[in-house]
Amino acid sequence: MDKEQEFLYEKFKSTGQEKVKLSCALEGFFQEKEETSEEAKNAYSQYLKRRIRPAMEELIRQENICEMEQLAGMDWFGINELESFIRTARKEQKLESLVWLMKLKDSKYGYTDRDFTL
Repeated sequence: MDKEQEFLYEKFKSTGQEKVKLSCALEGFFQEKEETSEEAKNAYSQYLKRRIRPAMEELIRQENICEMEQLAGMDWFGINELESFIRTARKEQKLESLVWLMKLKDSKYGYTDRDFTL
């Protein structure tokens, strides 16, 4: 682990500010895996798993589809959280994120909550 990753991990461990901690966790989690220690990877993963909602909301604001896709692949959230993420993308007017989230919902859960029978 080089100096930059060490500094990031120390900042993550020592800060009491949630925004800073979340930012450090996201940055550290998505860094090249070879550059991050096993201890740091586990700490970032555990933190993000517990804080998946603010983490995904931040990625929605950044419209970082690639990283949203990686977090979705971890299966750390279900349909209720996904609905919340869709509402956030609508509210923030993040079209690219909204489209991706709706495609994710369609592929994982489908749109079965409406009945169009006559």
